[in-house]
Amino acid sequence: NIVMEPGRGLLVLTGETGAGKSILIDAISALSGGRTSRDMVRYGQASATVEALFSLSPGQLPADVGQDLGLDEKGRSELILSREISAAGKSVCRINGRLTTLTQLRDVASSLIDIHGQHDQQAIFRVDSHLPLLDRYAGEPVAACLAGYADLLQRYRRCREAMRELGSDPGERARQIDLLSYQTREIAAAAIRPNEDEELTERRRVLGHAEKIREALLESAEILSGDDPSSVMGGIGTVLSRLSAAARLDSSLTDLDEALRSAQDILQTASSDLRAALDAYDADPDELERIDERLDVLHKLKRKYGGSLASVAAFLEKASAQLEKLSGGEARYDQLQAEQARLAAALLASARDLSDKRRAAATGLETKIARELHDLGMAGVRFSVQFADLPGQPSSFPASGLDTVEFLLSANPGEPLRPLARIASGGEASRIMLAIKTILADVDQVPVLIFDEIDTGVSGQTAGKVGEKMMALAQGRQVFCITHMAQIAAMADEHWLIEKQLSGGRTRTELRLLLESERETELARLLSGGVGDQAARQLAVQLRCQAESVRGRPVRS
Repeated sequence: NIVMEPGRGLLVLTGETGAGKSILIDAISALSGGRTSRDMVRYGQASATVEALFSLSPGQLPADVGQDLGLDEKGRSELILSREISAAGKSVCRINGRLTTLTQLRDVASSLIDIHGQHDQQAIFRVDSHLPLLDRYAGEPVAACLAGYADLLQRYRRCREAMRELGSDPGERARQIDLLSYQTREIAAAAIRPNEDEELTERRRVLGHAEKIREALLESAEILSGDDPSSVMGGIGTVLSRLSAAARLDSSLTDLDEALRSAQDILQTASSDLRAALDAYDADPDELERIDERLDVLHKLKRKYGGSLASVAAFLEKASAQLEKLSGGEARYDQLQAEQARLAAALLASARDLSDKRRAAATGLETKIARELHDLGMAGVRFSVQFADLPGQPSSFPASGLDTVEFLLSANPGEPLRPLARIASGGEASRIMLAIKTILADVDQVPVLIFDEIDTGVSGQTAGKVGEKMMALAQGRQVFCITHMAQIAAMADEHWLIEKQLSGGRTRTELRLLLESERETELARLLSGGVGDQAARQLAVQLRCQAESVRGRPVRS
């Protein structure tokens, strides 16, 4: 259970190898929307939780994000990011106590935190990372131009797709119109009804048994109401005649008389219905033939245009729309062709404008990086941004524009410019990344920067230069730095020590802020490789004095 309340400025974290210095990076990476795993949860625990409290100044978050989170636009506001990781590997994200998505957590954190991990050190060697870095430095002018270019590219591609659908060959377009016209006429002429095939199939089945059904109906009608006195209706008439006479003599039989008369009415209605049903089955020798012909038409339509009448109707709708689009297609194609030519010219002009803005920004970036690297002990360095235009037609233009960009470096006077991957050592890569981060920090205005071993490959006086640069970078923001170099640690506004303690048979990671005397002890350990002898302690005191001298203030005791 670690609680850290850091101040402003340069905040250094040191510790023995294996002490768990990466715990801060892992925690803040999780809060920034990075990947998590069940391995981050302590053994035997159900979950792990990371929380960070930010004191925001106006403008540090995009206005729409601040409004969504209910932050005060006029004054300072507090923002709490939290993420809970379960032992099952799932996570729950919250912003100011409200559940949120991982995407929104990542979007908010990206405006507040910039993490430079050890794997990011190699990013500078990848050519595909150079153009995004240049665009970040160039800022809003290039971003706005790139957005306009992307919009033109999308419109150009839509125009080409519409032309492709129409087809450039008038003869082919005419053939398509003829085919679609025939198909739509054939379906429309059939005048199909929903489920018509099912209804006709059922009617055909019934007609196949029409004679049997008619015989049954005829016999039923004769039994019910035939001329024979023994029919049902004749019999019930006789019953009612006798019962009515009895009811006149005994009034208690009136209800029974009325019930039988109701039954007589029902039977009379049934008799009429039987006669009507019988009339419906009078032989029509042509009906079965007509049904077979109609079913044959429907079957052919289904075979050609879909497996059901619903599919046939859908095909008709789609074909009619396509036919309408193709009709007058020559004029429409000419319009699209003119629009494509206009968009191609505008797209090319936008791409050139984007390239011009990038080249102008590159000149400034070259100057600033060379100056930063000079401050970091690379006095004879030359840094260059090399451009190459991508060939091709507008149809093959990439979304990033027509430029390919590569950073070139000459580390020593008299040496030619070469790609970074071919000449930059680990120490040079560290300093180049620090130079770029320093420049981009002024552009992005991210309030929290985190460096995990930015000192890789540097030592001695160069490490001191790196420390001074990080001290300058930390003005007005928080810069966390995990380091093994005493020269860098000496420059810190706050020095935090990460160490492991054994308690109750369990290992725990602890983090504490060092007092000045403790700082000197830790610096001596870093200088001597863990021994911390008297000479190392004297050098540690000297480094602290030099650091405070750079700041223009005495060492605090």
